[in-house]
Amino acid sequence: MEPNDELARAFSLAGGSDPFVVCWRDLDPTSTQQELERLTEWVDWATNRYSLDHKVIPPCWPEHGAVLEELSALRTFWEACYQDDAAPTDPLAFHRDLTLALRRLRDWTSLLGCTRTNHRPES
Repeated sequence: MEPNDELARAFSLAGGSDPFVVCWRDLDPTSTQQELERLTEWVDWATNRYSLDHKVIPPCWPEHGAVLEELSALRTFWEACYQDDAAPTDPLAFHRDLTLALRRLRDWTSLLGCTRTNHRPES
């Protein structure tokens, strides 16, 4: 798959048009499931694209609110950076903030104690 094709596919998986800020607290159960499926598609793409392992994003990430919120915010920022009216520097801004987000994700994942094969529920 060509890089532009992969980018287009990821963008279509993310919703395809304007960035959509998700307030998870306000979603009903059906909307929560739909948004989680949409986010999962993007997280799968991002995990592959950036070669992220379970120490950054554990397989059980949807079970951890802080991790889910961080990934949701990253997806929204990524979507905004690739709009037709985005500034040429927006993708660089995403990658600058991605570095900070990955640090937070590593910290949270480390505190959670989840592994590739074992989920530890939060207390």
